[in-house]
Amino acid sequence: MTDVTVLSDIPCTLGESALWDGSRFYWVDILERRIYAMSWPAGPVLTLAVPDLVGSVALRAGGGLVAALRDAIAFCDVDTGKVEVVRAIDTAPGTRLNDGAVDQSGAFWFGSMHMAEQEPLGVFYRLDGSLTVLRAFGGIVCSNGPAWSPDGSTMYHVDSTVRQIRAYPVSPSGWVGAGSVFVSDEDHPWFPDGVTVDADGFVWNCKFGGGRIVRYAPDGTVDRVVTVPVSKPTRCAFVGPDLDLLAVTSARVGGDPAPLAGQTLLLDPGARGLPTPRFAG
Repeated sequence: MTDVTVLSDIPCTLGESALWDGSRFYWVDILERRIYAMSWPAGPVLTLAVPDLVGSVALRAGGGLVAALRDAIAFCDVDTGKVEVVRAIDTAPGTRLNDGAVDQSGAFWFGSMHMAEQEPLGVFYRLDGSLTVLRAFGGIVCSNGPAWSPDGSTMYHVDSTVRQIRAYPVSPSGWVGAGSVFVSDEDHPWFPDGVTVDADGFVWNCKFGGGRIVRYAPDGTVDRVVTVPVSKPTRCAFVGPDLDLLAVTSARVGGDPAPLAGQTLLLDPGARGLPTPRFAG
């Protein structure tokens, strides 16, 4: 096991959306409807309560955050406490918005999931700076990710319930080509969850229920396995001034006897990350 410290001991029910902005670390508790912000490296934690489930947050070029709530996009600011819903999303009954991230062009990509995780009713969307929403593809049970290769030409998307990470060719204009299976966890007891890409183009994926993070080479082969002292790591992000540390959110929903379950962890991954893009809207 790599040496792991606790970045935040707040016990999230469903911690997610690890996010670094250069001097502050953000994350959310989806089910408790909270956004957290910690000044680096161990400053006070600000908490913003939001009016609904919050699947993910991303940085905005104009300051603050863009957030995917249950069925809407909102602009949020933890410093002022402001939450402004700016775009409703026509989600299918029984679904909610989940994970999301911003690409190098400044577009916010996010997906939805079937809350019972039984039906492929989820959709993956792209939101541009004018707040125009485009539907990229559907047929998803539980959308997680995305993340992009360093040159932006490949997008990695996760359907956790079907235990697959898929790779899609993409363009800055929002075109998405036919995807192919990058990693399949169908023969494992865990579920692939949040994903990020390092500066060398290797893909890091949290294994929900597996107590580990796996680093994959660009060809999909396993490069490294990092075990963590929680069963349900959910998402990881490179953080710190040199982007050489890995922050890992976790969950305690459904039960996890680990003392650190739901807390946010910090470890040295032996790799460096990429700067976090900001939403253009």
